[in-house]
Amino acid sequence: MSLGQSASAHPGASATIDHYSHEIEHDPKSQRLYLLRGIAYSNDGRYDDALADFKQAEKLGDPVLVSCDLGVLHFRKGELDAAVGYFDRYLERYPARGREYCLEYRARARRDSGDHAGSIRDFRRVIAMEPRPNPGHYVSVATMLSESGESGIDEALAILDAGIAKLGLNPQLQHHAIELELTSQRPDRALARGDALRPILGDSPEWKVDMAELYLLNGARAQADRMLKDAKAQVKVLRKTPARLKLLERITALERRSALANEPQQRAGSKREE
Repeated sequence: MSLGQSASAHPGASATIDHYSHEIEHDPKSQRLYLLRGIAYSNDGRYDDALADFKQAEKLGDPVLVSCDLGVLHFRKGELDAAVGYFDRYLERYPARGREYCLEYRARARRDSGDHAGSIRDFRRVIAMEPRPNPGHYVSVATMLSESGESGIDEALAILDAGIAKLGLNPQLQHHAIELELTSQRPDRALARGDALRPILGDSPEWKVDMAELYLLNGARAQADRMLKDAKAQVKVLRKTPARLKLLERITALERRSALANEPQQRAGSKREE
């Protein structure tokens, strides 16, 4: 992990590669330099050059030290079984050295290869180790858990709420939780989660449109209409962009939904008057 960080500290792949090539000319027996240049090649997508440097690094010292970065290289090439094998090799020998970095990549490789149980275990370990975990780790775990049915969705919501408790209110995590609540046919809980984002997103038209949709799902037309009216007024005075034009289209669609939802009530009222 420390080697990867050192390599990425240089401004640009070409400058990094040139730097280590120069160093290698003066110290051609250094495993560390070949490993660092291999990481730079790998980061730049020059996989054949990276592999050549990693293989040379294996010859110049403990080959297991190269295994994690070889795993990353194979992961980037889509060779997931090979990647997991290298990660396993490294973590068995060096369980504490650079483990978050290697564990995270193994989690991603296991996820992409379909080993969700193994991936969830690795992501949970990474989350436990890091003081400020990447929100994407929680989302990855929640996505895999939710694929196992209703009980999995409850577990997924629990891991997302654990992330919110650790990181603070996070829109990425809360939005994913809202989607899961809706999947479980719990629009009231989805609405409460959306409203919890008010202190962070409450001034944005996007949040108002999201809330309008949630209000409609909960049968609260009046609140939905107010949100849509406010959002439309905001968007109309802003510079037109593709995203804002798309938001206006969404507002129009939701206004139609609201109007259609009101028609049965109007017909029922007319019959009562008759």
